[in-house]
Amino acid sequence: MWDNLLISLVIDLSVFLLCTSLLWRYGKLSAYHPATIYLVFHFLIFTVRLFAINSGAALFLSNSTYFLGTQNHEISRAAYWADLGFLAMTLAWLVEAQKNEDDFVQTEQRILIDGKVLNMILFITIPLGIWGIFSQQYIPILGKSEHDFGDWERSSYLSNTQNFVVLSMMALIFKHGFKKTYLAIVVIFLLILALQGYHRYRVIVPLIFLGSLYLYRNQQKWMPKRYWLIGIFCFVLFLPLKYIGKLVQEGATLEDFSDFFTEYQEVSGDGSNADLAFLDMYAVSMTLVDEAGSYYYGKTFFPILVSPIPRNLWTEKPSLMQWTLDISVPERDISKLGAVCSIYGEAYANFGSFGIVLIPFLFARFTARCYFKVLRSPPDSAFVFLYFLLISVLVQVYRDGLVSVFTFIVIYNIPCFLIWLFSVLKGKVFQSI
Repeated sequence: MWDNLLISLVIDLSVFLLCTSLLWRYGKLSAYHPATIYLVFHFLIFTVRLFAINSGAALFLSNSTYFLGTQNHEISRAAYWADLGFLAMTLAWLVEAQKNEDDFVQTEQRILIDGKVLNMILFITIPLGIWGIFSQQYIPILGKSEHDFGDWERSSYLSNTQNFVVLSMMALIFKHGFKKTYLAIVVIFLLILALQGYHRYRVIVPLIFLGSLYLYRNQQKWMPKRYWLIGIFCFVLFLPLKYIGKLVQEGATLEDFSDFFTEYQEVSGDGSNADLAFLDMYAVSMTLVDEAGSYYYGKTFFPILVSPIPRNLWTEKPSLMQWTLDISVPERDISKLGAVCSIYGEAYANFGSFGIVLIPFLFARFTARCYFKVLRSPPDSAFVFLYFLLISVLVQVYRDGLVSVFTFIVIYNIPCFLIWLFSVLKGKVFQSI
């Protein structure tokens, strides 16, 4: 049943076209609707991957002499359940769309982002961010600092300071608008972040936040056509970004870059590029969960409770993706390989096949409710701010699972999260007086 990859492709393509047409006609979509982001994600991660495999692309680790590669039946099964999850999310988005209007009519009274709170937090995070950049990152012409931070090297408290300037500018832009000074600072620091050779999300998250916010503030649902080429260019550049950064740091010549792009195109075409094999990784995670013999029933989220403790103070602190470490075996060590298992893999680990339908459905319904509430809220409200923080990390959530909501909003984006949190707390205090 699970061995025919061509049937899997036909089913997936049919589901994709059906869900896209229904959502386009009845879902009241926009560029910052959660369904739009998922449609792009599903097409690239599942549909395109299935097409590539049917065209002869190698499966993940199939050419390895040590690790056990992905099997055809695993791919087919994973794609089938992902399609069921997609249908469940589509149903949730359609149900919420029929219950709500999308006309930007403000009927909600919401707590606003507090200017004093914002200034107090940015007074700390901007200097920390500048220090984080110059003490830890490669800067063109200046090179990279060689500071030794000892055990703190393993702590995200240290590494996250590298993002603070850009994240602080995001908050300022939300509060005061798209001023040229703020945008110039964002561009400069994003270019620095782009050349580090790792963590591409540090570039893509701010771009999604600012692009979505710009459209929302101008009450535009879709990007003007004149910006489409810029969007396509940014997307094409995004996948090899970490390799480009390493080449820049090594002083690569134009010939080196030409050779790299030729090689990158080849490995992308034959399927050996791990950036394009997320379906394979998710498929393997399902098999490993089955072999482990039990589900987690929500325990995959428990490490969130201890995540604030610095790792240098607790060396054996559970990872936020601890469940992938638990199910890994030597021939399929997905934790060591850095495999990502998608929202479906995480849902399967918790509740099996039932979870693949239930969890995405509930999450889709929640995000749709938030979307329509945003359209009824004041543009500078704290709720709108939090929503666009969520939208900016949805790709990571769909790719890694719901734990990424915490990882990328609370840990990675701590300046903006604290601004939202203390604005809400202050607003509720004044409302109660």
